[in-house]
Amino acid sequence: MKTMKQLLNIVIIILVSAFFFGCDEGVYDIDEPGNLLPKTVTEDLRLPRLEINGKLFHAETMGNIENPIIIFLHGGPGSDYRPMISQKGVENASRYPEERTVTNGGISQLQDEYFCVFYDQRGGGLSPRFEPGKLSFDLYVEDLNDIIEYYLQAKENETGISDSQVYLFAWSFGGTLATGLINAYPERIKDIVSYEPGPLSKEVWDYVKDNTTSVLSEIGKEWLEEYLIAHDHFTPDGHERADYQYMMNVSQSDKSQPEFHADPNSPYWRAGALLLDDNLDFIDSEDFDITSNLNSFQGRFLFIGSENVLNELPEYADMQMQYYPQSGLIEVSEVGHTGPWEKPDEIALLIRNYFK
Repeated sequence: MKTMKQLLNIVIIILVSAFFFGCDEGVYDIDEPGNLLPKTVTEDLRLPRLEINGKLFHAETMGNIENPIIIFLHGGPGSDYRPMISQKGVENASRYPEERTVTNGGISQLQDEYFCVFYDQRGGGLSPRFEPGKLSFDLYVEDLNDIIEYYLQAKENETGISDSQVYLFAWSFGGTLATGLINAYPERIKDIVSYEPGPLSKEVWDYVKDNTTSVLSEIGKEWLEEYLIAHDHFTPDGHERADYQYMMNVSQSDKSQPEFHADPNSPYWRAGALLLDDNLDFIDSEDFDITSNLNSFQGRFLFIGSENVLNELPEYADMQMQYYPQSGLIEVSEVGHTGPWEKPDEIALLIRNYFK
């Protein structure tokens, strides 16, 4: 016998199907950009963008370029920077900057003291899509290095100020990416603040998987391909279907990340579903090594952890911090993995104090 919740889900599916398919034929083709989810920068010319060496990203900057530069790295893989320019309980940021009613929301409030660079990583958010197998973690690292070089050069060209380093703020998978960059180019970064960074080693990844029960613990088991194939979302141009279904799945409170206490209402423009497994296959592999050269890093590393997550994963912070020569820990109370969106004023103050 079906439960009331199951019956309600069936009704919702019928209503959604009627909306998408009940109109004139061709009007709501779900493979057409923009019909299920926002268009990417290749399809929507109104979106802010950055092009470097022929590579296109959804990106924007905030603040005075004469100030120190902070590059902000979102989570995922495949998410976007919207939660970092938004705040819980406040109107979320439009993807069109000129339409925003709040222009310094979330931790983008740091623009009063820093030149802030936000971008959607390759294949995620509103950046262009790529087919599975075309992306790699090394490409992500090189993208970040190119972006750092671009803005350091732009600063020198516009102001005459010659800087050789930037700051990093990295959230979740962004912390893994930031560490990969520092391991390869330790001289590029002055200091880094990371809010609950993704795994920095296979040991940490195994610890997280062994001690969680969310969909994250299933990623290494090829759950994503099976999920998408089962729902017939691999089509000749299936990114819209895959991204939509993935966002619908992870946004459900009972399928989200309960042990990470992540608020399921945290805002995103769009998730890049098909690249997720490629990156996490690398993290799950025996070749995963992004800490071998961290002893060359002269800067400082601050691990910001939430009270809820650190209670669930008590060894998590120490296991991560051991790889950095100079590291510290600050705990934020009464919050989980979506702390930068839920408590941006507190997180922004921690960043200001650490980078001084």
